Amino acid sequence: MISTDAFASSANDQSTVFVDLIGDLDATLGGLFADTLARLTERGTTSVFLTTKHVSISSNDGLAALDAALGAARARGCSVAIDPGNRRMRSAFASARIPCAGDAFALRPQRARHLMIARHSPPEKLPKSA
Repeated sequence: MISTDAFASSANDQSTVFVDLIGDLDATLGGLFADTLARLTERGTTSVFLTTKHVSISSNDGLAALDAALGAARARGCSVAIDPGNRRMRSAFASARIPCAGDAFALRPQRARHLMIARHSPPEKLPKSA
C-alpha cells in the first residue's frame, strides 16, 4: 500500500527535510522518492538530507530514478545532500557517479521534518526443478 497522506500541508512545514530510504532501492522505491521530492520542492522545501544507511539492495533502475529525482530537485533550486551510510551504498553511488556529502550532515539543523520511505521487494520465486 502506498500512502502519501504524510505530505498534507501544515502550518509548521519546515524548509529542511530529512529523508531515510529503507529496504530495497529498486525502481518502485526510486519512483516513490522522486514523487516525494517533487512534492516537497513544490511546497517550498529548500534543503533535503537523504540517508540510505538502511538500504540493503540497490538496482540500476533504482539508482537511475534516484539520480533523476535529485537532478530535478536541484534544477528547482533545492540543495540535496546524500549520506550513503554504509559501504555497499557508497560503492553503488560511486559507480553511478552520484556525489555524496562528506561533512554536510554535521551542519544539519536540530529541528527539521523527518520522513521515512520504505519498500521491500517480494522474494524471487525459484522455478521448480524436476
